[in-house]
Amino acid sequence: MLKCVKYCAMVSFLTVLIFVASVSPSFATVQAVETFIDSSWTNVIYYIASLSGYDGKMNGYNDDITIKILAVDEYKLYVNDNEYSDANDGDYLTVDTHTVNIGGEDVIDIGIMVTNHGLGLGNGLIVDISAGTDQLGTTTQMRQSMEIPVGAELKDVPIAWWTFDSEAKEDPEQLGLGDDDWYKFDEGWFEDVSKYKFLKRAYKGEFVGNMAEISDIFTPGVEVITGYLHSNVDIDYDEGGGVALRNIEGENLALGKPGDEIKLTDGELRTSGLEYLANVLNDTRMVDLGRIYKVNKMTIFTGKESDQFDKYSLRGYSVEISLDKYRWEEVGIIHDIGKPDKNGVVNIGGFDNYSVDFPPEWARYVRYHITETRIDPPKLGEVMVFGSGFVLEAAYVSPWIDFGSPDTYKNYDMVTWSGRQPDGTYIIVQTQTKSGEDGTPSSWSSPAQTGLTGNVTDSFMFNSPEPATHFRYRVTLKTDDLLKTPVFKKLEIRYSLTDQPVSYAAGYVTPNYVAMGADSAFVYTFNYTFNSSASAANQNIKSIAISVPGYSIPNYVYCSDLTDTLKVNSGMTYNSTIDTLYVSFDSPITDTDADGAGTIEVSFNTSLLRSSHTFEAFLFNAKWNDNAGGIKVWENIAEGSNTVVVSTILKGILNDVKANPKVFTPNGDNKNDFTVIEFTLAKVSTDVMIKIYSPDGSLVATILDDKFEPSDYRALAGDVSGASGMPGYWDGKDEDDDLVPPGIYIYQVIADTDEGDVIEGGPVVVAY
Repeated sequence: MLKCVKYCAMVSFLTVLIFVASVSPSFATVQAVETFIDSSWTNVIYYIASLSGYDGKMNGYNDDITIKILAVDEYKLYVNDNEYSDANDGDYLTVDTHTVNIGGEDVIDIGIMVTNHGLGLGNGLIVDISAGTDQLGTTTQMRQSMEIPVGAELKDVPIAWWTFDSEAKEDPEQLGLGDDDWYKFDEGWFEDVSKYKFLKRAYKGEFVGNMAEISDIFTPGVEVITGYLHSNVDIDYDEGGGVALRNIEGENLALGKPGDEIKLTDGELRTSGLEYLANVLNDTRMVDLGRIYKVNKMTIFTGKESDQFDKYSLRGYSVEISLDKYRWEEVGIIHDIGKPDKNGVVNIGGFDNYSVDFPPEWARYVRYHITETRIDPPKLGEVMVFGSGFVLEAAYVSPWIDFGSPDTYKNYDMVTWSGRQPDGTYIIVQTQTKSGEDGTPSSWSSPAQTGLTGNVTDSFMFNSPEPATHFRYRVTLKTDDLLKTPVFKKLEIRYSLTDQPVSYAAGYVTPNYVAMGADSAFVYTFNYTFNSSASAANQNIKSIAISVPGYSIPNYVYCSDLTDTLKVNSGMTYNSTIDTLYVSFDSPITDTDADGAGTIEVSFNTSLLRSSHTFEAFLFNAKWNDNAGGIKVWENIAEGSNTVVVSTILKGILNDVKANPKVFTPNGDNKNDFTVIEFTLAKVSTDVMIKIYSPDGSLVATILDDKFEPSDYRALAGDVSGASGMPGYWDGKDEDDDLVPPGIYIYQVIADTDEGDVIEGGPVVVAY
């Protein structure tokens, strides 16, 4: 008979959807199998800034300053030694005004802690501070430089908005975020490298709502800024919420990039990156952005001391861009830097910095071209280039999740996620587990993704070791198009708090090296622990599933909790698919010796037809694990490995191609009514087609066109059950589902490879 090797599910699963708010899960009260849903992400972002005048003191100083704030969606304001929560009405589209007495201080330290609850409001912060003649609004660009006292020394500290989020380290308290002076520049931020390295420049944020109604309340040049969140992703991306690739608007694309003057892109604004002496007019300096961006702005900062900006600034320059460094196009120009235009408007930044905005254009190389000079040669401190679009790749990692039961072991089952995946973008989801707050995390699971585009939903079986008390997930976002981003919207996971088959299990396989394609004997060994407590009354092992590289046959099962070694039809039964070996025991294995610990060895034969394979095991008890899926066994790295590597390589991609049987009679008498075109695919995963031709070369039927993993796709001698599930099954019918006339036909098995099609074939006879 033939044996079907097509995958079949062992159990059917229940689906219980429990909707939750924010990041706090709800639980089912009837079903033991529950569903946790994560569809909003709360983030706490910290912003700090320091305010003084050009001379390190407040110009036009008085005791009161005015601070206008908008934030998504809650915030706390700190100024010097005080917290100000008045006027915080919680409405992110209503401007809050705080009047703050600074008590005669020359330098003002400001901290704002913003909590975004992931409500689909966008994310970001607007701050507009008026203090005499000085003004410090939120901006993605660096402002004037200054020196502040740190201990007995003066330190260079740029006045700017800096930011870091609470996920910068797993323990935010290590950054001092719980301290009263967490926001003060002069309390050690620039002294303590362990803190300073987590400070990031602010980037552009975006609110969801009608900003036009409040735009005239703020000083020109004030921007919505946001933190450098979670390794280059934006949280609460749009009105529907979600996680997306970070928008690069507001990022200095030239920072650290190579150019004609490397000091012009080093991020250090106080020093002069370039001091001209002569031949200034028509001079150019180029920056290589490293890859193509859609750019729309260049900003140049004057070097030297703050009281000499007007003396050493440029008077005018143009911006030129190129894709190949040979053909250049002028895209914008500025004249009379620092001087009011005919409408009385002064370029934002004045003599300190000056920008040229232009329509977005694709470019890799950007340069300035000096068109006007002053009496003194200019001194330039920094060149910045800005653009639009998204970063190409980033990842969001969730916090550890325990469903409110940190000490309870769980069986995790189906994971379902949804999002928006435009063409050319990708969403990849992985999971990780650990036991206990201080437990060692498992490796990230294999990536799960879908090839669908648009609004997508995808599911996969949980593939991290169990049972475990905590899990978390990682979402990797990628794009091939700078102007598109995928958006991750929601993750659901089914789990059970009860009826675990074991409290712990870890396994490994031997041998770890075999010849490719050779029928080899393997032993999968795992140690397990039963918990004798009343809550673990159902801990037993009824079935084992092992991921295998092809159809497998068990030899025996040894268990330390049994007196006899089990064999097929003598204490156990089995079933094998193309990728899974199922072994079931007539009687569940229990803790017969009452020591809680045990060992199981499963011996089986199979062949490996790719460079390596990782054997993984899943355990079920007599209650089918509360219908929550198999418990995935941890890898016992102390004893060995789950991975087997081949020691020899087969020459061909297609091997042992044949028709079984070579002659068949599809007359409906249930005897010899079909054939199976068998083949062995080695080394690569690829598309395989099987075509049937008549003797004159006409195509009769295409009986297979699908992607396959390396394995044996053939029949077992004497077994015809389920033959219609075999990839090469042919019942003698053509494309129109009509029986073909008797005669000799030619079959071809075609494997698509990088080097072209690999084709093997032969004759098959239809007789009546």
